[in-house]
Amino acid sequence: MTDENSKQRIIDAAWQVFVEKGYDGARMQEIADLAGINKAMIYYYYKSKDELFEGIISDTFHRFFTGFFEMMDLKTTGVAEFIPAFVDAHIDFLAQNPNLPKLLVREIHGSNPAIQKVLHHFFSELITELSTKVLIKIDEAAKRGEIRPVDPMQTILNVLGLNIMFFTMRPVIDVFMEKFPISEAELLTRRKAAIKDLLLYGLLPR
Repeated sequence: MTDENSKQRIIDAAWQVFVEKGYDGARMQEIADLAGINKAMIYYYYKSKDELFEGIISDTFHRFFTGFFEMMDLKTTGVAEFIPAFVDAHIDFLAQNPNLPKLLVREIHGSNPAIQKVLHHFFSELITELSTKVLIKIDEAAKRGEIRPVDPMQTILNVLGLNIMFFTMRPVIDVFMEKFPISEAELLTRRKAAIKDLLLYGLLPR
């Protein structure tokens, strides 16, 4: 087993245990057993459970935001193009990491200091500049009349909230969808289309 394979197995096992047991209930030995490695190997990569937890959450956020903003040219992309692209990318990311919203909600409401540390570090150091550019972009588009006058911060929160809600409320949605059988792919396609339609109807001049 290569070192890279060992680390990935640790990460995969840690996700599973943290989601099932929560941060407080997770044990490093259980993660090691699930990964099929010696517990000492975990400490080779991560000094503590805190560092492991913080590492996998931070890495997940980093992969999404850096990848997305590298793809989007904020200088040339209009808000009417940026918002749908963000919805598509964000929902696809959440679909690929469906346990992330569940884990975040549990740990945030549990007042886990580790998750507070991750969120503070990530959003203060990595996202501030990028989010500021997005807020300025929305504000300038409103001033030019490309979109209606809106609160840029509330607009971004609306986008995030609409996207995340589908995944945090998934057990309820699954019960509801029993009456309307539909494939997972079609459900996500319709969800993205509905969110983009709602957002653009509220943003574009009428």
